[in-house]
Amino acid sequence: MTRAAIAMACAAALAAACGSKKPAPRAAAPAAPPAPAAAAPGAPDGGPEAAPAPEWVYSSVGKRDPFRSFIDELEATRGGVLTRCNTPLGRFELEQLKLVAVVTGLADPVAMVEAPNGVGYSVRRGACVGKNGGVVAAIRSGEVLVSEWAIKADGSRDKTQTILKLPREAALNLEE
Repeated sequence: MTRAAIAMACAAALAAACGSKKPAPRAAAPAAPPAPAAAAPGAPDGGPEAAPAPEWVYSSVGKRDPFRSFIDELEATRGGVLTRCNTPLGRFELEQLKLVAVVTGLADPVAMVEAPNGVGYSVRRGACVGKNGGVVAAIRSGEVLVSEWAIKADGSRDKTQTILKLPREAALNLEE
């Protein structure tokens, strides 16, 4: 072919491409990157033709949903957190419980806590208390020590201790 014939073919191809519509996007990403194109016989330098860049496609398969709680995912993978209480006191947070009375001086001290609904419950050492599976570790004069395991953002567990104290007016009555 002559140079004039090649120039005419290129001009015709460009003119045809100017009026065409944008191609529809592909449904899925290609499995492998396209192989480099072989040297075109009509290329002036004999090198490969420039291939168009593949379209970028995002797939969320295998990725965590950022709008779901990571604790839900931990429970799904572990089969549920085993530290939850199945007692009536397991329905409340520790901050919602109010320490009403403490009886010490016994071999096994007893304390009474009041739930937000007004119902009182007696607890002893080892009783399960709170939504995070807290356990009464000690009952001392005027206070109850509760140990519980908290789940951190990275999935690890951290032991925390909370002290439920008698209100000041109730503690004054003990002194009399």
